[in-house]
Amino acid sequence: MTVFQNIRKGLIPARLTVDEVYALTEAGVFAENEPMELIDGEIVPMAAAKANWHAMMEAKLTRAIVLALPDQVWLYPSPSITLAVDLLLEPDLVVLPKASMIRDMRGPDLLLAIEVADSSLGYDLRVKAPLYAQHGIRDYWVVDAVRKTIRVHRAPVDGTYTDVEEYEAHDEVAALLLPGVTIRLDTLD
Repeated sequence: MTVFQNIRKGLIPARLTVDEVYALTEAGVFAENEPMELIDGEIVPMAAAKANWHAMMEAKLTRAIVLALPDQVWLYPSPSITLAVDLLLEPDLVVLPKASMIRDMRGPDLLLAIEVADSSLGYDLRVKAPLYAQHGIRDYWVVDAVRKTIRVHRAPVDGTYTDVEEYEAHDEVAALLLPGVTIRLDTLD
């Protein structure tokens, strides 16, 4: 029985905290890699498998970013990021200081958060962007794997990004908090 079937049958509370999600995972109620996020205490199912466009773009970005990063930071693929007691999101890629413990990271600690979108573009822009802004993530990118664009969100104020720009595949995009880290989608292997 999946976690979502258990919720529908009333076996798991309708609202949870991040700590309860971790406890239920440790107890084996949730699978270790259950495709879900926690938003306002509610479990939101995510796609179990990533489409080809998504997976290919994520792999290309991972390679390019890892090669460009300074030694004192790490790139984490699909980490669970706790932004509030009842908010656990899983961006596709996150850059953090090397000495950091991923479970202890909060919004302002993230140096770069990236969502790769194909079918999830609207969700990443309308649902996740305000959540990331509200919790102080200073550099949030939504990479459209189909159109090959990057929408860069910066300068969060009161739950809204005040600086949002879209870049085409031929444009060079520089990470705000990572000097020397730039991406051009049309040059990715």
